[in-house]
Amino acid sequence: MVALMHKQGSMRWSRTWFALALLSCATPSVAGLSTVWDWALSYETATPRESAFVAAQASHRAALNGMLDLQLDYGSEYGTWTSLWTLYSQGLYLDDGHQSTWWQERDSDLIVRELAWQGELTIYDLPLDVSVGKLRLDWGMGYGYRPLDLFRPYRQNPISLVAEEGTGVVSLSHFDLDGEWTWLATDSSWTRATQTALDKASEQRGSGIRRYWLNEQSEYQWIGYYDDVRRGLLAASLRSVWSDSLAWHASAVWQRKSVGYQLPTTLYTAPYVAEQGHALQALVGLNWASQDGHNLIGEYWYDSRSWSNDEWQQALERAESLKTVTQTAGLAASYQQGFQHANLVQHNLMLHWRWDLQAWMMWNELAWPTWLSDVTPTLDLLFSPQDGGVIATQWLRYQWLDTGAQSVEVEFAARFLTGNGDSVYAHLPDQHMMVFNLKGRF
Repeated sequence: MVALMHKQGSMRWSRTWFALALLSCATPSVAGLSTVWDWALSYETATPRESAFVAAQASHRAALNGMLDLQLDYGSEYGTWTSLWTLYSQGLYLDDGHQSTWWQERDSDLIVRELAWQGELTIYDLPLDVSVGKLRLDWGMGYGYRPLDLFRPYRQNPISLVAEEGTGVVSLSHFDLDGEWTWLATDSSWTRATQTALDKASEQRGSGIRRYWLNEQSEYQWIGYYDDVRRGLLAASLRSVWSDSLAWHASAVWQRKSVGYQLPTTLYTAPYVAEQGHALQALVGLNWASQDGHNLIGEYWYDSRSWSNDEWQQALERAESLKTVTQTAGLAASYQQGFQHANLVQHNLMLHWRWDLQAWMMWNELAWPTWLSDVTPTLDLLFSPQDGGVIATQWLRYQWLDTGAQSVEVEFAARFLTGNGDSVYAHLPDQHMMVFNLKGRF
């Protein structure tokens, strides 16, 4: 019966994507319809570690995942329908360190990441841009963390495949000579992703106003928002260019209420989601770029919603004592829920380096080897200054093909999670991860 249900589910997804493919093939004959297909395959392997929370269950694990995106837009005199559909297949190949399987454990899901109507409206001679539906709202400024992603926290710089979804939105925007005014109402519960208890408790419905304006070499925005979870929120950001090679940015969010995992007062109780009063998130960063292709970003950010260093040390001590007894090992593992906060620790330092080899070759007047201009090395270092934790991530990307309409990119990424023995990063489930990605567009 289970096999039959799995087969029927696969057939449903196949029929859905066959219909979408037929629709996309009809683009030349349907006025205003445009399609873009993106695909990706990701093979990832990780080495688990024994931490204060759990014992290592295997020497390694590996998985092959795939993603197919369809950007489908239709424009007419009445506005534009825009949508982003994703078929996300996990576990095409699985190796848990004990046995490996092809296709048997795969989990495929059709995700509507965006689906909205966008058009124009005039009220009392006031022109307005209107958006209604499920959309991503990317207002945040920052590389390692974006405090102003207020409605759904998007993962920054993941090494594996991620299908980020939008939020339910109704917005009215008016543009003037200085910038933009926006009124909006949102509902963040429009998601198909598997949710944790914290995700569910953070689902909000609310309304607010945003102001964005540009002044010479600087851009600003502020947001006032009220919803049924945070009960009031104020946010602001600034980005300013100092010279041809130097710029800085800053963001801050204050909210009247917040939710997060609370440490229990007794040893034999698991952490639980609770209201935690007001919260503050703030970030400041500096960006430097050279003419020979080097780009550096340094950032510091603070998030009061995360567990403090003292709370993490208490969690580690409790988990260590609980893990030694079989009957309480599950309670020890429950303290890993602290990893589900938007930031693992309150104080964070990030250093990012990227090298544009095409710019370097042009600066040094090099024409050979030509393939070198399509290679981009990147390095991220994330520090936890309070406990000495370090996460180091490197990417090596090669643009194999790029014709404008079609492209293929090969990417290798490695992430190492380490630090002092009592640091939070040194107790994450994996010691290191290696990922090989193949991405393209047609």
